Amino acid sequence: MFSRRSLLKTLPLVGVAAGINAKLSWAAAISSDNFASKLTFIPPKGSCDCHVHVFDPEHFPFAEARVYTPDHAPISDLQRHLKELHMDRVVLIQPSPYGTDNRCMLNAIKVLGQKNARGVAVVDDEITSEELHKLDQQGVRGLRLNMEARAGGKLSAEESGNYLKKMADKISALNWHLQIYTNLHEIADLSKIISQLPVPVVIDHLGKLKAEEGIQQPGFNELLTLLDSGKVYVKLSALYRVTKDTTWQNVRPFVEALVAHKPERLIWASDWPHTMPAPGKKRTKEGIEYFYPIDDISILNAFGEWLPTEKLRTEIFVNNPTRLYWAK
Repeated sequence: MFSRRSLLKTLPLVGVAAGINAKLSWAAAISSDNFASKLTFIPPKGSCDCHVHVFDPEHFPFAEARVYTPDHAPISDLQRHLKELHMDRVVLIQPSPYGTDNRCMLNAIKVLGQKNARGVAVVDDEITSEELHKLDQQGVRGLRLNMEARAGGKLSAEESGNYLKKMADKISALNWHLQIYTNLHEIADLSKIISQLPVPVVIDHLGKLKAEEGIQQPGFNELLTLLDSGKVYVKLSALYRVTKDTTWQNVRPFVEALVAHKPERLIWASDWPHTMPAPGKKRTKEGIEYFYPIDDISILNAFGEWLPTEKLRTEIFVNNPTRLYWAK
């Protein structure tokens, strides 16, 4: 399998640097990292990037039933990413091309060490308590549920709620959490059920809000209210999934509203190495889907601006991840 290094070494990077009203355009990234900005914000010691993936198909083959085939993003690339962003810890999230085969993620946790790395797994609905216990021993602390992909995103609120309850009951004795990938509309529909689950819930990627629609968009108030339940965390991550503006400034009102409401329920993540198809391109497992060219340093600098006090920075980058992933 050819990788970006052999095919794209001289390819120019498009749309990475932020500028006034800059729009994100796409070119195949020549690396799993694209550092176009100078780092102006140094996160506090003990900071954690709470959402990354590792792809190593040479040692851990992708699932046959995958929707797309990503490029390589091995542990060595992840270590470089963490060093450049001054992240001392990391949470590895099981990506969809591996299905329920968590071996690649578990290997990365083993290499990095559980003092510095934790994991969130994807499992079969009928997984046994013994199998879950084995994952716990290897550093897993949660299950990832892609609610949009399940049954083609056509589950009713009742069906989705029953699924959440089923999986929450499976992990409640382990003191794990559920990590949910879905949108503000479904979050609003499921808010009562989410607030009553016996385990914490982490909402991925700012609930997939749409920054261009403004802070009054349906579902955002429900997201704020969920923070009051004491059960929910929101992941401040994947800004490129919620806006096309690479200054990131139209995301700022949402982040500031969440921070003003409940900073102790927020965690930060990069979503490295940025899997997403090029605009207008349908995902397919044939060929390689190259990573989106995101300048993570520009995003980290933005959070340094939006989180003006050391107390807030320590809470979101250090204390909250410690409570969620390392406390037990």
